[in-house]
Amino acid sequence: MTKSISSSTGNSFLRRCRLLEVPEVIIGLSAFFLHFFWEVIQTNFFTLKDSGFDTMLSIWLQCAWADVTITVGAFWLVSLIRRSRRWFLKLRPANLLGFVMAGVVYTFFSEWLNVHILRSWAYNESMPIIPVTGVGLTPILQWVTIPSIVILFARHYILLAEGVEKGENKPHN
Repeated sequence: MTKSISSSTGNSFLRRCRLLEVPEVIIGLSAFFLHFFWEVIQTNFFTLKDSGFDTMLSIWLQCAWADVTITVGAFWLVSLIRRSRRWFLKLRPANLLGFVMAGVVYTFFSEWLNVHILRSWAYNESMPIIPVTGVGLTPILQWVTIPSIVILFARHYILLAEGVEKGENKPHN
């Protein structure tokens, strides 16, 4: 008789990892990995692409950490408005839109400020630019895409963990 992957070992792991049921932890962890992956992929759109690996790795990690901070900040903003840190478990379109738009607005301003005023980084010729604004398209796409995935993943994970705890998701032998 073979046990499924979500057997008693997996279920007891979910029960023991209470920290992973804290919304900010699961949102932060998933956001870090997805944003890090995106930062690596979009490197070719920045002048950074000609830097050494150590420099790129350092910048990717810094950017991913900043992205996590923005993601959790957007989560807290919607939580404050909804008066609940569990708003994403019964996800409404307006809440998801607010969560995503908080990141988009911040990123739009940050890209404009850092590229055009502070000159902290620069786009290369392959970066698609949003007309009139001078802001790169890939950072904005990042903030439309990744927060949606993060919040849906966190929702699924926490609902699954709560179902296991209540005995609703019993393993199939």
